Amino acid sequence: MKDLYITIFGATGDLARKKIYKSLYYLYLSKDLENVRILGIGRNLLTNQEYRLLVKNSLINFSSDNIELFLDKFSFLGIDYSNKKSLYDEINNKFAIDSKAYFLFYMAIPPSAFQSSINLIYNLKTELPSSQIKLLIEKPFGEDLETAKHLNEILTECFLEDEIYRVDHYLGKETIQNIIALRFGNSIFEPILNNHYVKSIHIDLFESIGVEDRAEYFDQNGIIKDMFQSHILQIMTMFMMESPVRIEAEFIRDEKYKVLKSLRPIDLNQVKIGQYTANLEQNIKSYVEEDGTPEDSKTETYFEGTIFVDNLRWEGVPVYIRTGKRMSERKAEIRVQFKESFRYFMNYDEECNPKANELVISIQPEEEIYLSINSKIPGKGMCIQPVKLNFTYADSFGKTIDPYTRLIKDAIEGDQKLFVRKDEIEQAWEFVMPLIENKQKLLEKLIYYKACDEDVVF
Repeated sequence: MKDLYITIFGATGDLARKKIYKSLYYLYLSKDLENVRILGIGRNLLTNQEYRLLVKNSLINFSSDNIELFLDKFSFLGIDYSNKKSLYDEINNKFAIDSKAYFLFYMAIPPSAFQSSINLIYNLKTELPSSQIKLLIEKPFGEDLETAKHLNEILTECFLEDEIYRVDHYLGKETIQNIIALRFGNSIFEPILNNHYVKSIHIDLFESIGVEDRAEYFDQNGIIKDMFQSHILQIMTMFMMESPVRIEAEFIRDEKYKVLKSLRPIDLNQVKIGQYTANLEQNIKSYVEEDGTPEDSKTETYFEGTIFVDNLRWEGVPVYIRTGKRMSERKAEIRVQFKESFRYFMNYDEECNPKANELVISIQPEEEIYLSINSKIPGKGMCIQPVKLNFTYADSFGKTIDPYTRLIKDAIEGDQKLFVRKDEIEQAWEFVMPLIENKQKLLEKLIYYKACDEDVVF
């Protein structure tokens, strides 16, 4: 393999310390980072020793046996962003770069910092035309349709689409990846996942935590931009797309894009937004009491809406979306409710409680897929009630790979299946824009809900 330089913009930030360094260490332990240098990029000059200590502190829950050898791969480069040659000069002066080196740039920075960083990388690309370059770009990808298009223009002026890896970490979760296997690798499911048999689809993405140290970012965006526009629409497209021609990046992303293009404009009258209030019994602050949040903020921390995919397969099937912070449980799941077919088994005995069949894909906290069916209760005549047929990753395969680890590994290998393409990003923003443009109208009916309260009903 060519010399690999993993170069992290935002090397001292939260994402790097909480996710990226852990994922790189997993890859190092699995022998996927043999011939690699890891470069931290920043305006403030840290010594290599100071930078390695920062990385080491992010790995405090790991065994120390291999950490020192891992840390030897790290160096920190202080960059003059006003000098577009500074990145190339710094790396070349320190490491005498091979003309065919391989660079993976992880952009763990806000969109406002992209332009100057892209200029540095593009200059390096022109200085080393035979090198191989990949860019991993974290969400948020823009703040609305216009800014997303502008970011795409900046990128595509300098780089090819197959060099750009737009990250949505939910796509790196094994249960999301397994949707493709479930849908198209099992003949019992594909024929019934359509509007002839499916009554409704429910997608929930709940967090029990608040905004934590992301208050400033979150207050400028809200949960519609932070969760609905990205994670939820990506989960939905993975589940509702048609069979790709082959299990390859472009074919999968073609089908996801078709789902986004088929979305009916959202009915604002069916949208609910809310903001969490304090829970004194559990010593939980309200949203406006969080550090860094304006005391008069109306930013939404809960969103609920109904969407429809107007194509031959899904026409008429409602997709109920709910996402929120400070909910009573941490949960991410897709729940498919099938049309009822148990009317011949109705029995008014309270133990006989048949329900519609459900297919549930649980993403977190448990990585699980189960099918709810009705079965006869022993000794009760023809009395039926729901039971579960289930599969869990833990029981079948043990521990699954961390999503960031998977995404970084795929990017190194040039596999774009789990990354979001330019047209998907822009189409998702186009769908969400009516919510953003009508935010003031929605705020007139802002619901206040008690944080982490099991009795909350919207």
